Amino acid sequence: MEAINAGAPKRSVGPLGLTFVAVGGMVGSGILFAPLFAARRAGPAAIIAWPVGGLLMLSIALVFAEVAAMLPVVGGLGRMPTFSHGRGVSIVVGWVAWVGYVTAAPIETQAMLEYASNEPAFDWLFVASSSADGESALSLGGVVAAAVVMAAFVVLNAFGVAVFARFNTMLTWIKVLVPTVIALALLTRFSTDPIREQGFAPEGLSGVLAAISSGGVVFAFLGFRHALDMAGETRRPQRTIPVALIGGIALCTVLFTVLQIGFVGALDPDQVARGWPELQHGGANGPLAAILTALGMSLLAKTVIADAVIGPFGAGLVSTASTGRLAVAVSEAGLFPPRIARFSMAGVPLPALVLNLVVGLVLLVGFRDGWSELLAFNSSAIVLSMCLGPITVLALRRQVPDRRRPLRLPALPVLARFAFVVVGLIVYWTGWDTMSRLAIPVVLGAAILAWRVVHDRKLAATLDLHCVAWLGPYFVGLLVLAFAGRYGGGREWLPPGVDLAVVTGFGLIMFEWGLRSALPASKAAALVAEVPPVTEAPPAPPGHKRA
Repeated sequence: MEAINAGAPKRSVGPLGLTFVAVGGMVGSGILFAPLFAARRAGPAAIIAWPVGGLLMLSIALVFAEVAAMLPVVGGLGRMPTFSHGRGVSIVVGWVAWVGYVTAAPIETQAMLEYASNEPAFDWLFVASSSADGESALSLGGVVAAAVVMAAFVVLNAFGVAVFARFNTMLTWIKVLVPTVIALALLTRFSTDPIREQGFAPEGLSGVLAAISSGGVVFAFLGFRHALDMAGETRRPQRTIPVALIGGIALCTVLFTVLQIGFVGALDPDQVARGWPELQHGGANGPLAAILTALGMSLLAKTVIADAVIGPFGAGLVSTASTGRLAVAVSEAGLFPPRIARFSMAGVPLPALVLNLVVGLVLLVGFRDGWSELLAFNSSAIVLSMCLGPITVLALRRQVPDRRRPLRLPALPVLARFAFVVVGLIVYWTGWDTMSRLAIPVVLGAAILAWRVVHDRKLAATLDLHCVAWLGPYFVGLLVLAFAGRYGGGREWLPPGVDLAVVTGFGLIMFEWGLRSALPASKAAALVAEVPPVTEAPPAPPGHKRA
């Protein structure tokens, strides 16, 4: 189904602009709270959770990079499965991704306001003193303020992608510089005493895995996806997209790891005497500001508070942009009405932005008692929606072998299977509590699709349902494994090590089923041919500044 556009997406974003879209998405509220949350789950071993998490997410990003460089389309995460598995799979994956995406702006907004409320002038934003741990309840005035902030995200995006990219690049420089200075300052007070208190890994491997899945590590790294969603608006996508994805994740891995090292090493050993899960180093201004204040670095602590507003604001701005593009992909697949896919004369999907704003406000009111419970839900939904990337990239190698690939990954059969298993493991690690909640919007999406099929018989004929069949058993299988597993309220029927082997084996079996469910080569080739290869950027108009 074609989008009805008043305008069209404009290819205005270059390598720096797209890299900073990815970095801007990763350096948000996660960097403010994740050092504390990860340390609670893994102790000092949270230090290795960041490079491990970065490598896992990089494996997923790489398979998407090959497809995105070859097929740079708007709403990449939701659109890419269309080319290998057809419209029905694209609808399912796009819906699950959108459910996760649309929670991002409310999360970032509440995190930003939570920090701001610790200044006396803004203490009216919450009904009680803020705890800076994602569990504070917004007041009525706070809800109104949050609505204004989320509306501002839409307004800034409405000016066009070039203006957005330049504004985001400016914010991202600040967002990266401040945590870097803080990390270096904390390293000057580094001590091994907190590590010796209970050992490097008091919770073992399970603690590291819990830090990755629900301690904020995955949530932070998932920001790379925003670069995928804006792939259709980049110049020279064959170079810009791989540089943005790989460079962005590498930069943030270093930044997050150094910050975690500084945080762990600067703690007072008495604070972890009762165990790392009991670590309460937060207070009104959050963990980083609190530890800097305790170390006598009050000026840097004030800088953290300022960055705590700028960081989530920038991440919310980026997530608003990419969620709009994803809604376009879901609309073009046929689940949302066609009008959602319209672009304004500025090349912005304005109806999609408005839809996401309305849904985000509903979530904001529904979860006004705190955003922390949305965090794991956001991560699991988005990671789950990435399950098609590893299958799509390998299927397209077989379906359209002659298509020019600006980025051609080596050892793709191994890398693709590894990335698919990683997706399953991360979803499993989020636990039963989160997965059971995620089942609700998945069922709701199925009901919406059934309603659309009943009212549009032509739609059913275009869904390629034989390509969709394997997704049901895959989702149900992950749900059963989470129920039987050891994370997030699971029954703990699967012993340590055995659970990893079972999830890995299940993933490899489902990968083969998903790969065999791909479209016939001729049909896939016809869909791919609709996207013309992009080799060079069109000349910039006079006076136009490139991001």
